[in-house]
Amino acid sequence: MFADLDETIRHLLIEHVPLDTSRVDVSFEAPDREWSVRLTRPTVNCFLYDVRENLEFRERDFDVSRDHANGTVSRKPRPLRMNATYNVTVWARAPEDEHGLLWRVLAALTRYTTLPDEAAQGALQEQPYPMPARVAQPDQWRASPADLWQALDNRIRPSLSYVVTVALDPSQVVTSPMVFTSTIGVRPMDGDDQSAEHLVQIGGRIRDRKDRTQFVSGATVHLRETGARVTSDARGRFKIRRVPHGKITLAVEAPGHKAVSLSTVVPSPTYDVEV
Repeated sequence: MFADLDETIRHLLIEHVPLDTSRVDVSFEAPDREWSVRLTRPTVNCFLYDVRENLEFRERDFDVSRDHANGTVSRKPRPLRMNATYNVTVWARAPEDEHGLLWRVLAALTRYTTLPDEAAQGALQEQPYPMPARVAQPDQWRASPADLWQALDNRIRPSLSYVVTVALDPSQVVTSPMVFTSTIGVRPMDGDDQSAEHLVQIGGRIRDRKDRTQFVSGATVHLRETGARVTSDARGRFKIRRVPHGKITLAVEAPGHKAVSLSTVVPSPTYDVEV
């Protein structure tokens, strides 16, 4: 559900800010220091940092269904209403660029007091209630902004709180496969499906070949087809955005390890790189 909410917010920002995805990224990663130093272009970050029940919308009634053929009555508690709170920030080289884009993001989010149906992605299309959305309200912060940025080990910066209320049915079980690759289709507002650009993001972890319980931080992952270079974080994780479809080659270098390369195809069921 949260992944679908992320994609809904991404869609909302791209369509209504609007954002040129060839120049501006949208990220849902924790904006810690390691993340911010890897940025190569302006980015809107939406960090989900708090989830809790909305007690104002709590319903103690039951949904009752009657089976007259069998003479039975079933009672089911109504779904819980959960607040998902995002910390929204803009990252760019120049403060005036950050502030200008942050204002446009604020204007786009305040335009909708509930998430529009046409923006809903995945399971959010089947929500039993409208999804209220509030931005930059004085009662939304669950912690001091300074405490949040201290926990992220990064410098404090202007941010917006954005709260979306979604329904959770505790009795509903959702089974889905693990996600190895995320793909976003983007087309010009006046274009058709034939002009859509499909953007692929791949990610993984660099694992020590001799001791597979250990992950390698500070490794450089080079995508030869585009020249993109990223560095693995403290837990060996890396992500590469805007990967082309077809055959690609990843080259990995890490201090104290032998350089290796791997050829694979995008999309692929897995991207395992060992050094």
